[in-house]
Amino acid sequence: MTMNSSRIALAIAAAGLLSACVSVLPKAPPAAARYLLSPVDFSAEEGPKVSWSLAVDDPQSTRVYDTTKIALVRAPGRVEYYATGEWADRGPRLVEAAIIRSFENSGRILGVGDRATMALSDFVLETDIRTLHATYENGAPNATIEIFARLTNGRGKIYAAKLFKHAEPASGDTEPDVVKAFDGAMTETLRELVEWTFAEASARKSQ
Repeated sequence: MTMNSSRIALAIAAAGLLSACVSVLPKAPPAAARYLLSPVDFSAEEGPKVSWSLAVDDPQSTRVYDTTKIALVRAPGRVEYYATGEWADRGPRLVEAAIIRSFENSGRILGVGDRATMALSDFVLETDIRTLHATYENGAPNATIEIFARLTNGRGKIYAAKLFKHAEPASGDTEPDVVKAFDGAMTETLRELVEWTFAEASARKSQ
């Protein structure tokens, strides 16, 4: 065998060995699915435009929801999390973004944003996320959302406050089914929250 033939044989053998080594390496697990909470998509303007501005404060929550994990409760006082999919961001940040975009989608208000961009707003919407988890009843999951809202002047004066709550049954027990139910529950909750804010703030502004 010539020197060149020996080199070629060695190269082929090395390539085969490398291929065999690669084939036995464990495959990387697929990336976890990430989910968003949709804002209200108003199909048409549902009221007059307003001249006042609104700042949406960072929603408050316990550490149970201040995470990207999707919470579920199978028994009172016991919180678990889905093992695969997760929220695209921390729960409070997703809720804040959905609130702001819902107001923008209404077409009724120009001055709306977070506290950083609306430092001199007429009103401040403060929210507390009381519930953001799937509750299992008789083996069937229900996406439950509770948001306590306060309309304030941002300096301690409270004009109005209300608890918004909505539960949406999931069509199945899979994670995508539960997330879809969350989206439906959030849409109904935010629709009521937006309409309530417009009514309360406009009433205060006209006094």
